[in-house]
Amino acid sequence: MQTNKPIYNRGTSNDFIVRIVDDGEIGVKGKVEHIKSGQVQYFDDYLEMLMLIQQKLDSQGYPQSDTELRIFKKNV
Repeated sequence: MQTNKPIYNRGTSNDFIVRIVDDGEIGVKGKVEHIKSGQVQYFDDYLEMLMLIQQKLDSQGYPQSDTELRIFKKNV
């Protein structure tokens, strides 16, 4: 029996799948999956989600030399 679960390319990129659940008045919860490794981690707020993603990128050695960083500057 075949399931309809999507198949993702587990290539060399550091892409993530983020699933967010609005938990009403409590806030936002969800999970973030690193596609390349298949590792899934759960978070209880946006800041924790960003920290999980940043930790994974740091452990993978990103940004690499070909990564384009965008910096937002305040107009004075």
